[in-house]
Amino acid sequence: MSAETVAHADEVPAWVLTVLVAVGQTVVVALILAVGSGASADQSYGPYLFAACFGALLLFRRELPVGVLALSILGVFIYYAIDYPPIGMALPVVGAFYSAAERGRVLTAALAGAVLLTVSLFFRTSDGESSAVLAYDVITNAALIGCAIALALAVSSRRSLRDQHERMARLERRHQQERTARQLEAERLRIARDVHDSIGHALSLVSVQARVAQQALGKDDDAAVHALDNVVSATGSSLGDLRRTIAMLRTDPDTTDHAPLTLSGISTTAQAARDAGLAVDLLIDVGAAAITASTASTAFRIVQEAITNVLRHAQATAVNVIVRVKDDALYLRVLDDGVGADTRTLVEGRGLAGMRERAALLGGDVRIEAGPSGFTVNAMLPMGDDK
Repeated sequence: MSAETVAHADEVPAWVLTVLVAVGQTVVVALILAVGSGASADQSYGPYLFAACFGALLLFRRELPVGVLALSILGVFIYYAIDYPPIGMALPVVGAFYSAAERGRVLTAALAGAVLLTVSLFFRTSDGESSAVLAYDVITNAALIGCAIALALAVSSRRSLRDQHERMARLERRHQQERTARQLEAERLRIARDVHDSIGHALSLVSVQARVAQQALGKDDDAAVHALDNVVSATGSSLGDLRRTIAMLRTDPDTTDHAPLTLSGISTTAQAARDAGLAVDLLIDVGAAAITASTASTAFRIVQEAITNVLRHAQATAVNVIVRVKDDALYLRVLDDGVGADTRTLVEGRGLAGMRERAALLGGDVRIEAGPSGFTVNAMLPMGDDK
């Protein structure tokens, strides 16, 4: 059902207003006739029939505003041509003027009013009425027509303003839904990256240590036990990260109590890689610089993913990790001595894409270079304030 046939839920339905206007128009004209005729016994029902017709025409004011106005003015001319009692020129058609202006036919209503007043003035002047009476009557009718048009404009403007507010409210709701969807998508991707980085790193360490234990079993039991201890440590750390991630999914992220990942986690990751048999040379040179939690967490995840890739794919024996602050930015460099590749044939997996996504969220970037003597991961992370 359209907005033109039914008003808003907190307003009177449009058809009810139309009926009330039609009935009101009929009643007003009928009262004028009744007061004018007084107690005269010589009463005709013709004028009252015209009054009913003036009101009935207004039932079609929304569908045919201009037609209703034209027929109403024509009815006034016919009424006075029959020489019925005076009821005014504008009063019988004031509802039609209002309806035409309300539907946007303001110029048509103004021209119709001018025609009505001009024709009335012409015939009444030819009848010899006094200029004072004519002037008063013309001013009164013109004022009535003008008030009807002005009221219609005010109602139309109010309706347009209300519709505009509703459109703005709908747009705002749509934008809010889009923002919420983007936030949910960003959170989903963040959780996916955390799970990938944490579980992937742990499984890489477990795979390496399990292989060491398998080779040492029966030959070097101490080495096998040490390797299995590293497996237990890696799985325990990974389970802790997994529990924190699940806790964030079950509760409000703003109230979840979990320790943020910091630069100190890079040292832990380096030690785990050493336990897996990889020679790790680590340098963290940040001085007294204030590293925000988001920057530190992103740096940890990038280094963790880079070392995980070294353990998985590089066949390296050593890796060099440098973390330093320069020009209000945190710079990371991870270089291994493993089997490199041509950058043109380098296929990025979820981990490498995750590095770039994490850096981009902070306004930084990650560059991955592959050569014949190993991979190099370079990252720059701005150290802006946490919001």
